[in-house]
Amino acid sequence: MSLADTSALPVYLLTGFLGSGKTTLLSRLVRSAAFQDTAVVINEFGEVGLDHLLVGQANDSDIVLLDSGCLCCAGSGSLAETLESLYYRRKRGELPAFARVVVETSGLADPGPVINTLASDTLIARHYRFGGAVATLDAVHGVESVQAYREAATQIAIADRIALTKTDIAGPAAIDTARQLLASRNPTARVLETTPTALDHQAHDLFDGLTAGHLEAVPAQAAGLSTPIAHVLRYGIASYLWRQQGPLGWDRYAAWVRAMQRDFGDRLLRAKGLLRWTDGTIRAVHGVHHLFNAPEPLRVDEGARQVGAMVIIARDVAADDLAEVMRLLD
Repeated sequence: MSLADTSALPVYLLTGFLGSGKTTLLSRLVRSAAFQDTAVVINEFGEVGLDHLLVGQANDSDIVLLDSGCLCCAGSGSLAETLESLYYRRKRGELPAFARVVVETSGLADPGPVINTLASDTLIARHYRFGGAVATLDAVHGVESVQAYREAATQIAIADRIALTKTDIAGPAAIDTARQLLASRNPTARVLETTPTALDHQAHDLFDGLTAGHLEAVPAQAAGLSTPIAHVLRYGIASYLWRQQGPLGWDRYAAWVRAMQRDFGDRLLRAKGLLRWTDGTIRAVHGVHHLFNAPEPLRVDEGARQVGAMVIIARDVAADDLAEVMRLLD
């Protein structure tokens, strides 16, 4: 729970490569009772399999209220404008009081710019908070996609939680291979095996409980930055774990952010962590490319392994160069 603004509505990003089962998963979820208090924003209208839900609406709002109570929206403007419109129509009582928003992206989309918008746009931050990224991976063909396409590899690398789809038709060997790939590419994300019949009961597990910057599985490692915990050799994508040695102050944090922006910029795919502050708070740190959000204070168990840890996911960044910048936080 956030100490800063408990009224802010969580917004989750749903990403996944073409054929990964993302649209099938979402189509099932929006018809389930567990998703009835959810608004779904289809970020790239015309490229997803939910288009039929948005045909023939009675007005020009591009919003459909499903029988389950879930709202589906294909915004014609920017994502920030769409979310702002949803919020004020909800406040005026024109829409049901949804409790969360899920933004679905195109299968070929780089999730970084969308995460930046959700986490850092001041217009969105007035009413919403970024809740985290969920990615889908197909247990049948997903391994090949990640190995062949940088977009697929990036989507998996930055995810906070991963839905392993098509496990009802994949053989045990294929599922095991997919799990091994996920463990090697993103060891800090929780993986849930999904099937069409189980999705009605998995909506909460997939989305609720996520917090941007909250790492669900952190390897045991001493303080500092060591070798990569995950490495996608073909695309130069690597994940590094950094553990802080002592509480962090605002001056050091600001110097570190400036150095990350200056030295790495667009090569920084994502930074996320839960760090201790000199004022006694534990705050979620989140950054993508050049943009970093204001560290958000959270109520977290002080003894949790995730506290005091940050994961840096970068492309074509040398470990020694990153280690030099991370020393600014020590």
